[in-house]
Amino acid sequence: MKCPRCRDRDMEPRLTTTGVELDTCKRCESVWMDKGEIFLHVKPKDMPRFNKPLKTAQKQKNVSNYQSPKSGQNMVAVFKQGSADVEGMFMDPTNSGLWLPKKTMDMMREGTSFDLEWADSSLPATRYVKRLPNLGFSSALTFGGLYGLVALAMITISLVFEAFSEGGGEEGAFVGGGLLVIAALITIFGFLIGPFIMDLQLRWLFTIEWMELQNLPPSLANYLRDTCSRQDIKIPHMGVINDMAPNAFTYGHTPNNARIVITKGLFELLEDDELNGVVGHEIGHAVHWDILLMSFAQMVPIFFYYLYRSCIEIAQKAGKSGKDGAKAAPPFIVVAIGAYIVYLISQYIVLYFSRIREYYADRFGAESVGSAAALSGALVKIAYGLAGRRDADSRSDENTSSTMNSIGALGISNFESGQALAVTTGSNHDLEWDGKKDYGVDKASLRGAMKWDLWNPWASFYEIHSTHPLTAKRLLHLGRQSEELGEKPYITFNLVKPESYWDDFLHDVVMILFPWLLILGFFMAPSLENPIIGPEDYLAWVIFLFGLGYLYKLYFRYPTSIYPEMSVETLLQQVKVSDIRPIPCTVRGTVRGKGIPGLVFSDDLVMQDDTGIIFLDHRQPLAIWEWIWGWMRGDSMIGKEIVVQGWYRRSPMPYIEMNNFTVENVTRKSYLWMFRYATAVGILIIGTVLLAGTMIPF
Repeated sequence: MKCPRCRDRDMEPRLTTTGVELDTCKRCESVWMDKGEIFLHVKPKDMPRFNKPLKTAQKQKNVSNYQSPKSGQNMVAVFKQGSADVEGMFMDPTNSGLWLPKKTMDMMREGTSFDLEWADSSLPATRYVKRLPNLGFSSALTFGGLYGLVALAMITISLVFEAFSEGGGEEGAFVGGGLLVIAALITIFGFLIGPFIMDLQLRWLFTIEWMELQNLPPSLANYLRDTCSRQDIKIPHMGVINDMAPNAFTYGHTPNNARIVITKGLFELLEDDELNGVVGHEIGHAVHWDILLMSFAQMVPIFFYYLYRSCIEIAQKAGKSGKDGAKAAPPFIVVAIGAYIVYLISQYIVLYFSRIREYYADRFGAESVGSAAALSGALVKIAYGLAGRRDADSRSDENTSSTMNSIGALGISNFESGQALAVTTGSNHDLEWDGKKDYGVDKASLRGAMKWDLWNPWASFYEIHSTHPLTAKRLLHLGRQSEELGEKPYITFNLVKPESYWDDFLHDVVMILFPWLLILGFFMAPSLENPIIGPEDYLAWVIFLFGLGYLYKLYFRYPTSIYPEMSVETLLQQVKVSDIRPIPCTVRGTVRGKGIPGLVFSDDLVMQDDTGIIFLDHRQPLAIWEWIWGWMRGDSMIGKEIVVQGWYRRSPMPYIEMNNFTVENVTRKSYLWMFRYATAVGILIIGTVLLAGTMIPF
């Protein structure tokens, strides 16, 4: 990209403190911003000052002599009558990108809330990745810890019951042992019938064909024969779902009766070694006995949860049965509290255990094909690079895109972290990596989209609650494995953050808890010592304050000033965004499929614009409305142009919660946010009425 002013000077990417990477000229210090990026650097109150002149400029023919660094077209000058803060801004009419000279940015800083600060360029780049623990050692340590908790719980239960009642130790051991047996039976039963239930679900809800080995592509068939022969296991049953969404998963009892299901979309999207790597990942789960081990690891949280529920129910019944029963209740209450705490601890241990095994499934898939970069490329194409895919025979983009009917959850990752999205260059040529085509996946854009996974504290929060690592974390480990295999890593990252982002995270947490914090502050306030506020007034105050806090929380969660036009790529590169801290936006593109591919009731959509693919969340006050619409109208949306107005969120799946969307000049609204506002106002009114009643003397 050449600087429009210096012409012979290349513009270079530079990182802002907010995590957004912008192209800048070192000589004249001008900046190029892609569509919508300017709105990431101004506060909501000033967005209308920029949005209106930009919309006006799109309709005008005030062509300047400056050429766009991206398209080469002459740019349109942007003016705003009576205000110099946007004078000297230039727009590319083909992609709505903006070029800002340094003088213009200086004026904007003085007259508006425009905030663009550069990150420290001296920050060192690093590719440090923690080594994975030994698989056997981590498995032994996990099961030792989990079942050690069970043994400790049995001893503790006996001691608690013995302390509260004579001969209660035997009673406690009976209660704990009985529930352990129940948990084991539930686990074993679920493990035995689980595959058959999955068979029925696939048959009833999806169109699946179980393929013979000779009917699979030759490369995949040969890979399965060789890999299974080396591992001395039977070749898995291979099912193909007639859906263009890239997806793969495995289930079964043992390595010798595993089923691997892949979608037709994987055949269209991936090259042979990449497809083999994805299937190898699934074989890795079977070879490592992940299904069996995860089942019996999950038995421990099940045991503690049932122990908690049973003790609570027994304590409640004992408390209602008179004085003698009330005396018997305390040990059950103590055990219930302890069981719930240990349940939470054991659940997080199981989740960590699952994430480690995902890393090792990746390693197996990479080793089996002899390339970690191949599996990395598959993950990127599935999760990030789909929009830029071009067929090897150079068919037109129109023909290529027609094959992408839908896209959804990536089976080799969980729904939240593996939901399909895409980042592309917007260029018309194929990029190359180590002699292989990346089909338009731009590494700079990819790094930008993954910064949220690596930098935002919310990413770590969601990951510890997930069965799968975040995609960026998996690519880091695969990059290290590439170096071990003597090949070039598919992608490398700078792991040094320009700022901590913890202030935004803590602010988000406060906003999530704001109604309850408001109530807590009220009860801790010295004013409660005032005799005017009696115990009978507490309920009225709680309802009033909850309604007030909930209303303010919704105001933060649903900013509704304007919805500036942005691209998918611009949204994905924003680090300072969360599920509660959204970015209002308008995006235009084509519906490529349903949110959950192949599911008849899926009401959510997937949209593609010129820069990428993103998930569209369709919400209504009643879920039944969503399901009916998904069943009746969802499929009819595929392939049609769509204009979406809503809020971009990340949790960690990037998605747009739709306020409204327009297809074929028909606009459909979402009333969920209105319903929530109405609920908050209703609670506030009830609280106000109750407070007024307490203040009226009788």
